[in-house]
Amino acid sequence: MIQSIQILRFAAALWVALYHARTYSFFPELPGWLRAIAEGGFVGVDIFFVISGVIMALATSNTPTGLRPSAQFVATRFARIYTGWWPAMLLYVVGLQALGAMPPDVNLLSSALLYPANFSLHINAVIWTLVYELYFYLVIGASLLLPKLWRDRALAGWAMVIVALVLYYAATGRYRPDMFSQATPLVWFYAAPLVLEFFAGYFMYRFLQRHPQQRWYAWLLASALLGATAVYYSHSATLYAPGIVGFFHWADRALLVGAAATALVGAALLLPTPQHRAWQLLARLGDYSFAIYLLHLLLFQVVQRATTSLALDIPHRSLSLLLVLAVLVALSALYYHAIEHPLYQACRRAIARWVARTP
Repeated sequence: MIQSIQILRFAAALWVALYHARTYSFFPELPGWLRAIAEGGFVGVDIFFVISGVIMALATSNTPTGLRPSAQFVATRFARIYTGWWPAMLLYVVGLQALGAMPPDVNLLSSALLYPANFSLHINAVIWTLVYELYFYLVIGASLLLPKLWRDRALAGWAMVIVALVLYYAATGRYRPDMFSQATPLVWFYAAPLVLEFFAGYFMYRFLQRHPQQRWYAWLLASALLGATAVYYSHSATLYAPGIVGFFHWADRALLVGAAATALVGAALLLPTPQHRAWQLLARLGDYSFAIYLLHLLLFQVVQRATTSLALDIPHRSLSLLLVLAVLVALSALYYHAIEHPLYQACRRAIARWVARTP
């Protein structure tokens, strides 16, 4: 089960990287069908959100009730995000300064602390998703203050509140291109439609716990049908630019793409775990998905600058893209083993000692 989820995380991270590679000159002229796959790479974010919900359900299944377990959970999950991001942010600051590509209006404080702000001012365009991750961790942490019988009920209640607000804002036309100049954080952050994907992953795992006799291929078929519906809607409906990926279509995205991602993750959870060595190796690559997600934009900018300044002629562009992605995976593995994982484990131990000393 976990091996399949790890492989899906790795695939989602590479899919997001491929999506962003399209804007760089080393991206080759791919066949139409393959370019369409690359253009759908934003779906990797939806998959990440659903997987995060699953992991939170798994991590809190046997967590006791109380202030101490709640505080330890939140501190540990926050440490997981910040120990991965802060060293990466330092690399971005140094790297972008060296390249002369530091955005003039970048907000380094909100980039570092990951609090709700204008996401367009972040130093890394993808870290807006981490802000929503932290929000969901706080919600899960708050549920740990309640008796186990009431946790899922409280979470379901909050999810229903978000659904009601999303429906209200959609009906009143709040989701539109100029919404950032007029809407409050309640609209675009606390009740953001994509937050429902975390809840979908959480409750989907709870459902599979209670009803394990599901067929993985049925869930995979449901994912394919929902995905096809999302593609059809994206191409046939009249949408604001940049389409279903834009905030003003997040309600549509959460309903269609989020449902497809949830069914896909469900299929991965139900898939029998092969014992083949290659499968285990792919699962190990899932450990590097966070680093891939954080580092790919910086690497792409470095490669872009190198190919431009050196006037490099790239005869085999498809091969060059594969080479860049291979370098990305290798650097992410180095980052994980040398920086991300050791820092996180040190923080976990420190948090455990702090909790043990707390009366």
